[in-house]
Amino acid sequence: MTVQYDVKAAYTAADAAVVTYRTRLKGMYIAVSTGGSNPVTVYDNSSAASGTVLFRAGATVAGAHTVVIPGDGILALDGLYVDTGSADSVTVIYG
Repeated sequence: MTVQYDVKAAYTAADAAVVTYRTRLKGMYIAVSTGGSNPVTVYDNSSAASGTVLFRAGATVAGAHTVVIPGDGILALDGLYVDTGSADSVTVIYG
Protein backbone atom coordinates (compact mmCIF):
# COMPACT_ATOMS: atom_id res chain seq x y z
CA MET A 1 0.00 0.00 0.00
CA THR A 2 1.35 3.44 -0.90
CA VAL A 3 1.46 6.35 1.49
CA GLN A 4 -1.13 9.03 0.80
CA TYR A 5 0.05 12.61 1.20
CA ASP A 6 -1.81 15.85 1.53
CA VAL A 7 -3.53 17.19 -1.55
CA LYS A 8 -4.08 20.94 -1.75
CA ALA A 9 -5.89 23.39 -4.00
CA ALA A 10 -5.10 26.88 -5.27
CA TYR A 11 -7.56 29.21 -7.01
CA THR A 12 -6.71 31.96 -9.46
CA ALA A 13 -8.78 34.23 -11.68
CA ALA A 14 -5.72 35.64 -13.48
CA ASP A 15 -2.32 34.43 -14.66
CA ALA A 16 -0.32 33.62 -11.53
CA ALA A 17 2.23 31.45 -9.78
CA VAL A 18 0.02 29.22 -7.63
CA VAL A 19 2.76 27.00 -6.15
CA THR A 20 6.37 28.10 -5.71
CA TYR A 21 8.01 24.79 -4.79
CA ARG A 22 8.36 21.23 -6.12
CA THR A 23 4.96 19.53 -6.34
CA ARG A 24 2.75 17.34 -8.50
CA LEU A 25 -0.14 18.60 -10.59
CA LYS A 26 -3.10 16.32 -9.76
CA GLY A 27 -5.97 18.01 -11.58
CA MET A 28 -7.80 21.21 -12.39
CA TYR A 29 -11.25 22.73 -12.30
CA ILE A 30 -11.71 25.26 -15.10
CA ALA A 31 -14.61 27.76 -15.16
CA VAL A 32 -15.48 29.39 -18.49
CA SER A 33 -18.34 31.85 -19.03
CA THR A 34 -17.79 32.37 -22.76
CA GLY A 35 -15.79 30.13 -25.05
CA GLY A 36 -12.45 31.30 -26.33
CA SER A 37 -9.52 30.01 -28.28
CA ASN A 38 -6.81 30.44 -25.63
CA PRO A 39 -6.14 27.25 -23.63
CA VAL A 40 -5.27 27.05 -19.95
CA THR A 41 -1.53 26.36 -19.74
CA VAL A 42 0.40 25.18 -16.69
CA TYR A 43 4.16 25.77 -16.64
CA ASP A 44 6.90 24.22 -14.49
CA ASN A 45 7.94 27.63 -13.21
CA SER A 46 7.46 29.44 -9.91
CA SER A 47 7.39 32.97 -11.31
CA ALA A 48 6.51 33.30 -15.01
CA ALA A 49 4.62 31.87 -17.98
CA SER A 50 7.75 30.36 -19.50
CA GLY A 51 9.78 27.22 -19.42
CA THR A 52 8.46 23.68 -19.64
CA VAL A 53 4.75 23.32 -20.36
CA LEU A 54 3.37 20.64 -18.05
CA PHE A 55 -0.22 20.66 -19.26
CA ARG A 56 -2.44 22.51 -21.69
CA ALA A 57 -6.23 22.25 -21.68
CA GLY A 58 -8.54 23.85 -24.21
CA ALA A 59 -11.65 25.35 -22.67
CA THR A 60 -13.57 26.60 -25.69
CA VAL A 61 -17.09 25.89 -24.43
CA ALA A 62 -18.82 27.75 -21.59
CA GLY A 63 -19.23 25.74 -18.42
CA ALA A 64 -17.24 23.97 -15.75
CA HIS A 65 -14.54 21.55 -16.84
CA THR A 66 -12.85 19.02 -14.59
CA VAL A 67 -9.41 17.62 -15.43
CA VAL A 68 -8.21 14.56 -13.52
CA ILE A 69 -4.61 13.50 -13.96
CA PRO A 70 -4.13 9.81 -13.24
CA GLY A 71 -1.48 8.13 -11.13
CA ASP A 72 0.82 10.36 -9.13
CA GLY A 73 0.17 13.39 -11.33
CA ILE A 74 2.70 15.44 -13.29
CA LEU A 75 5.92 16.38 -11.50
CA ALA A 76 6.75 20.09 -11.39
CA LEU A 77 10.32 20.64 -10.18
CA ASP A 78 10.07 24.43 -9.87
CA GLY A 79 6.41 25.06 -9.00
CA LEU A 80 3.23 25.75 -10.95
CA TYR A 81 2.47 28.87 -12.94
CA VAL A 82 -1.01 29.04 -14.49
CA ASP A 83 -1.85 31.02 -17.61
CA THR A 84 -5.66 31.09 -17.45
CA GLY A 85 -6.09 31.69 -21.18
CA SER A 86 -9.77 32.25 -22.00
CA ALA A 87 -10.98 30.79 -18.69
CA ASP A 88 -12.56 32.96 -16.00
CA SER A 89 -10.85 31.02 -13.23
CA VAL A 90 -8.82 27.90 -12.58
CA THR A 91 -8.53 25.83 -9.43
CA VAL A 92 -5.38 23.72 -9.42
CA ILE A 93 -5.25 20.50 -7.40
CA TYR A 94 -1.71 19.63 -6.36
CA GLY A 95 0.28 17.72 -3.77
